[in-house]
Amino acid sequence: MALPFFRRSKDKSSSSTHKPGAAAAAERESHETLLTMDMGGGSGIVVEENTGAPQSPVDEAAILYASGQNETAERMLKEVVATGDRRAWHMLFDLYAIQNREKDFEQLAMEYAMRFESSPPVWQKIGGSGSSKAQPAQTAASLELPGLLDKKATEALRESIAAADKKATLRIDFSRIEMVDEAGADDCTQILSAARKAKRKLQVSGVDRLTALLLDLNRATHSRPVHWLLLLELYQTLGRQEAFEDLAVDYAVRFEVSPPSWSAVQAAEVVQAAPAEGGDVLQLKGDITPGNEGAIQQFSDYAAAHNDVLVDLGQVTRIDYGSVSHLISVLMQCLGNGKSITLRGHNALIHELFRVMGIDQLAQLVPRHPD
Repeated sequence: MALPFFRRSKDKSSSSTHKPGAAAAAERESHETLLTMDMGGGSGIVVEENTGAPQSPVDEAAILYASGQNETAERMLKEVVATGDRRAWHMLFDLYAIQNREKDFEQLAMEYAMRFESSPPVWQKIGGSGSSKAQPAQTAASLELPGLLDKKATEALRESIAAADKKATLRIDFSRIEMVDEAGADDCTQILSAARKAKRKLQVSGVDRLTALLLDLNRATHSRPVHWLLLLELYQTLGRQEAFEDLAVDYAVRFEVSPPSWSAVQAAEVVQAAPAEGGDVLQLKGDITPGNEGAIQQFSDYAAAHNDVLVDLGQVTRIDYGSVSHLISVLMQCLGNGKSITLRGHNALIHELFRVMGIDQLAQLVPRHPD
């Protein structure tokens, strides 16, 4: 198994710190050297070169942000979004969310919707700094649906939504669903439709699992219209217009009736499933920098005590470029000891930094924006 490793040369010239943008990145590249080693003798893990150098403007923007050059990174991302690279759009969305710039976020959301003809991400502040008056309401309504989606489950969902503040973000977790009966499908369709028409802000998780289940049900010889309609409403909720329209045509042919019509509304935000109660997960927050590397030590201590290393980075705003090597050292030690590693919830700026530095080869990454 080949893995990347990074080490900086000790004779790094101080002049590189005065070079902005691509020049500084290129200088960094020239001082990053290869260290090849065999971990654990017969473990089969071999470390190979990966310089962590930018190969694209997106890469460079990620490194600039990681190095604390926020304004330069923002200028570069604004140039890249004109090319249609969705990675840059999500990085800019998350930069605004970190900086609590809701108006800029919403303006970018309008441009995104016009550019891609699909719904943009939903505003949600990242991190604990800055003004965040609406934060307590974000968890006002959160419900994990059970294995059987039936009338009892949907009644609980309906009551949870009705009890929540109308300005709250509603979070619905579909990840445990194993079966969907007809009454549950019909009720769930009505609930999602009502929430959409009322312009409620939704966060959903586990939707891929539910989508796959409904597709299987719809392929059955004696499939039920209610399961088709729930999938159509789910596609509508997620803002997946192309999938909605393809399924609508199949529905009309199959049942010889007119399908529902597409409605252009703000899509639900897809998020990862929350850990189960009592779930053993390490949650880190804020900036991880050379001056604040207690988080790395916390990570190391947690990893030493667990075989399945699960770290939630949803509230981490930045990982400094200089701290990445320390993070990699912890990951390498985990791999050398046969541990599995999952890093989840991180923003798009951190995700692109992880990709540039090869951390996607060391751990399973479940980013904030899975697409």
